Amino acid sequence: MPFDPFLYAVPVAAMVVGVALFVFAPKILSTTGTKHDTALQVLIVRIVIVIFIVLQIADIAIHRVIAAYYNRLLLRVSLSMLAIIVAFVIFNVATRTFNRRFGTTRTFDGKTVSVPSYHSRMAGMVLLAVLLILVGYAMIEIWGMDSLTQKTGFIGVIAAFLVLTSTVWLPDIFYGLVLLGSSMAEEGDTIAIPGEDRLYVINGLTPFYTLLLDIDNNHRTMMRNSKLMSERIENLSKRASVEGLRRQVEFKLGYPKPGEDHAGAGSLFHRVGTAVAEIFEQAVKDPAVKVNANIPFEWSLVEAGDNALRFVLHYHLSALPVTKHTSKVRSHLRTSHNAITRMVFERAAAHGLDLATPALL
Repeated sequence: MPFDPFLYAVPVAAMVVGVALFVFAPKILSTTGTKHDTALQVLIVRIVIVIFIVLQIADIAIHRVIAAYYNRLLLRVSLSMLAIIVAFVIFNVATRTFNRRFGTTRTFDGKTVSVPSYHSRMAGMVLLAVLLILVGYAMIEIWGMDSLTQKTGFIGVIAAFLVLTSTVWLPDIFYGLVLLGSSMAEEGDTIAIPGEDRLYVINGLTPFYTLLLDIDNNHRTMMRNSKLMSERIENLSKRASVEGLRRQVEFKLGYPKPGEDHAGAGSLFHRVGTAVAEIFEQAVKDPAVKVNANIPFEWSLVEAGDNALRFVLHYHLSALPVTKHTSKVRSHLRTSHNAITRMVFERAAAHGLDLATPALL
């Protein structure tokens, strides 16, 4: 048998490697991400190593009893598991190293961390391809595929599997690289997806999917990279100019009543302009309202309807925070908008501007 010359040397050497991985897994994987990710990876490694050791011990016991009739099946299975888990550990440690070496640095909530970039992701893809080749070669050797027919058959099965499933995973990898290469979507950015009426914070960009944090509902959402790129992404963190993100508040005013307003439209527009100026001053003084104090509010009449005049008040927000805390973005966007809407109501009442739309009888 192919493994007879090794007898117990291979199982013992493999168990030494397995025990070392079991003991030092927390230290080896401590650099691969957050505490939660590290704990999950350590748990996976240790579970696989325990199964591996059990199979190794069972293989030795069975071999001692019925060596003449035993083909070391459990040894082959356990060594296959060891090859896969070693490749898993190498890949996770190496990708974190690539992120530090070739990635970009971003500051989240006062803490500077390394995040993936196009170059670090490409380096990870090259490493993954190399590891797959090495694991495939290890499987050929472990399972004793000595003949050319066996080797080409095994490689052909793997190649056919990759080709048949490429429509599932290849677009996500490609569009994930496009996202990183374009810098259009980075971790900590706030994005909007038209049609969903949702705002998200990008929590993580992986080779296959993007992890999003729903700002309004405060929960996590996972979206495939290909699905994300098929939509029109609006990145609210990437400003078109230093003025800041431009937002608006719409409100309707009733037409001037001839008996009450002798100056007509001129007086109405004057009062609207005065109210908007006061709203701007009030918003700048309010620390909860994150507006750009250097850009005054703008207003315009956009529609003269049958029952009311529709006005739009434009304001510019200060730069959105680079964060993974939904509460900070929610405060920056939603709280500011709601506060300005409240100020519109208060100033309209103070200047005798009728916000009520008359009902038709």
